[in-house]
Amino acid sequence: MVGNMWVDGGAVRGEGGATHPQLVLPLTIEMATAPEDAMMATVWVRGRLSTESIAHRLVTQPVSEMLVDAFPARSLPSGTMEHRVDLRFFLTQAELEALETHRHASSADSLELYLGIDAIVAAMQGHNERKPRQQTPTTPWNPAFGMFVELHPFWSARIMPIRVGIEVSTWTRDVLPGLGYDRSRLLEIGFPPPLPDHRSAATEWDKARRAFDERRYDHCVAECRDLLSMWRKELGATKENPVSAVIAKRRGWSASDRRIAFIDGVWKSAVDVVNAPHHPEGQQESQHFDAADARLILLLTAALSAYLRD
Repeated sequence: MVGNMWVDGGAVRGEGGATHPQLVLPLTIEMATAPEDAMMATVWVRGRLSTESIAHRLVTQPVSEMLVDAFPARSLPSGTMEHRVDLRFFLTQAELEALETHRHASSADSLELYLGIDAIVAAMQGHNERKPRQQTPTTPWNPAFGMFVELHPFWSARIMPIRVGIEVSTWTRDVLPGLGYDRSRLLEIGFPPPLPDHRSAATEWDKARRAFDERRYDHCVAECRDLLSMWRKELGATKENPVSAVIAKRRGWSASDRRIAFIDGVWKSAVDVVNAPHHPEGQQESQHFDAADARLILLLTAALSAYLRD
């Protein structure tokens, strides 16, 4: 072994926002100790990010980095030197959505990715290095250009895929916001005005969205209940005068308008579902919601809120 490479999953981050989302993986390269006359350096790396160790399912296009400016990833005669290079994987929105779908479908406590590495490792031979008590070598190039070396690339370099485990907290706190992956920003949502017992509807929505991002699907569904409750109070709806009737009166619909039955059915169905986590005693068996269920209720709540705001 001539060195080691690893990625700190806790340091993975997102950058670029929604317009240029970049998943940044900090790759650390450490070259093993080598004699002064047998120095080696990693001069080029290419990263291939996938969701499986066999690298069949690439997340996005590979990225590469040259490491020849001052050779930061080289061996030393005594001790070791670490160099960190940020591998920036540029994601399309479709690739980001596929990555999120993969994360929600996994039963693991963290998002597991695999980084395949291709690298060029070369032997280094200095030609105009100034050493104590030695005459500076004569070369056709101006010494002001600095030191130069001759590189001898090795035939191949074998590097095992690196497993990158990213905790859910790191992903939701440091990655998704940097990638601009915020569902409440991808959809125009109208919120009811503040009420005495609910100061901010946007806060209630953020709680539901955060629960979904953290894969707490039951909590996500439960948090949608408060937002629907705020709308019911804002509209002054009651059991005898439901939301659909209030809307019909305000919009001047006739009693036979089919939109009344549609809104009434959607509203009642949504309320029944979001109330389920709060009233488990009335159910014959406990209900647990998965990612698809929670996403449906979250988007349905957003759609109802936008409609009522308009």
